[in-house]
Amino acid sequence: MSDPTARSGDQPVDRAALEALTSDDWAAVLVAVRTELRARDDLDARQAAVAGQPTGRLVAGRGRARVVDLLADDAELAAAVVARVPGPVGDAMAAPEPPSARSAVAAGAARDGEVARVRQRARALREERDAWRRRAGGAEARAGQAERAIAEQAQVEQELRATIDGLRQELAEAATERERAVDRERRRRDGEVARLETDLATLRRAEESRRADQSRRERAARRRSAGDPGSAGDLPVPRVPPGRPTRLPPDIVPGTTEAARALLGPGRLVLIDGYNVTLHHRGDLDLEGQRSWLVGLCVAAVPVHRIRPVIYFDGQRSSAGRPSVARQAVQVRFTSEGITADDELVLAVEATDEPVVVVTDDRELSERVTASGADVIGTVAFLGVVRR
Repeated sequence: MSDPTARSGDQPVDRAALEALTSDDWAAVLVAVRTELRARDDLDARQAAVAGQPTGRLVAGRGRARVVDLLADDAELAAAVVARVPGPVGDAMAAPEPPSARSAVAAGAARDGEVARVRQRARALREERDAWRRRAGGAEARAGQAERAIAEQAQVEQELRATIDGLRQELAEAATERERAVDRERRRRDGEVARLETDLATLRRAEESRRADQSRRERAARRRSAGDPGSAGDLPVPRVPPGRPTRLPPDIVPGTTEAARALLGPGRLVLIDGYNVTLHHRGDLDLEGQRSWLVGLCVAAVPVHRIRPVIYFDGQRSSAGRPSVARQAVQVRFTSEGITADDELVLAVEATDEPVVVVTDDRELSERVTASGADVIGTVAFLGVVRR
């Protein structure tokens, strides 16, 4: 067993080097010191204090200084620690020797080695730095690409939204146009259906009138064969009681030629929707020809049926070209600007209290004059009477 009282005068210790040891090297020194002290039988007070002190209190400060003092005073302990922890600890445990050529060479070699290590470490650090820079550059490039891709995607999304909005607008416009087209087609078909219904009603009335005329002719023929007077061309005019509107006998069907003959009796005021008659029956003529044709029919009908016809035409016309028909009691009237023949007819009906007949196929006009008490006959039935 070594002498615990041995001093460092035999082997000097570099106290500054011990104080400057790294934490890892100092931890190794503490382990070696405590191991050596536990192996001894007799410990003085300082040795016992170091051996029994917690390691955490010997790392720095007064605890570390106490360990350094112990190593500086106990050469044997210092030598044992150097044996256990060689290298930088051993260098620190030995006091600096006088410089010599060999030690200078060794020191130079050590410095060269240290410089080489430092350079190698610096090179490694530079390489690591360059690698990180390359990584950072690649990350920045990828980030730039991602940003450009996001911008392009946003542009594409904006264009798609604009396209979608345009398509929606076109779809709305197409739907609106389709509704308008459907509405126009519906109105056209409704008008066509109304016209066909009017034509059908006219044809039915004409057929009924034809049958009624045929029936009357057959009755007249039977009377002649039985010895009754009269010629083959005579057709009796039904007698109707005066009134407004006129009440037809039960055996006369309204809308037929027979009904028209009953209404167009002597002295009856007859208001005629001029162009409504001419356009339906003589649309092949120009307007002047249509007017002349209708006026001629009425002129011929006045002495036969003793009616008072008044013909209304839309639009003004020079009186120089109007036919002179005053002596036949046929009046021809042209409406003023902004007033239609329908309005003139309605006003004429409302201006008189006597029974009045309106000749027209216009449904709206028929409803207006009927509301004022006038009788209405269609153009076919009217022509069926005045042409005989």
